Amino acid sequence: MNQGEEYPNWLELPPELTSSILNRLGVIEKLESAQKVCRSWRRICKDPLTWSKIDMRNVGHMGGSSHELEKICRHAVDRSQGGLVEIEIWHFATPRSPQLHRR
Repeated sequence: MNQGEEYPNWLELPPELTSSILNRLGVIEKLESAQKVCRSWRRICKDPLTWSKIDMRNVGHMGGSSHELEKICRHAVDRSQGGLVEIEIWHFATPRSPQLHRR
């Protein structure tokens, strides 16, 4: 940008574009950070369409216990309000994890 020019206001982005950007974030980032940025981001992060596909792959490296990650996963599924189409869950539980043996 040239000196004296103003930067565009990111709050003026169309909601569809902001949603597309936020959908590139991981589950934990959306639940713990992005929704706290501003009202429009919170509204998008609470929209059930945002949660139609949930990717929990590789969240085990984030340092949470299996129980904490299970809570996060359940919260994300709840956010979908029945609109969940696809979910990927890898590497945050072991065959010995109690939650895998519950019915």
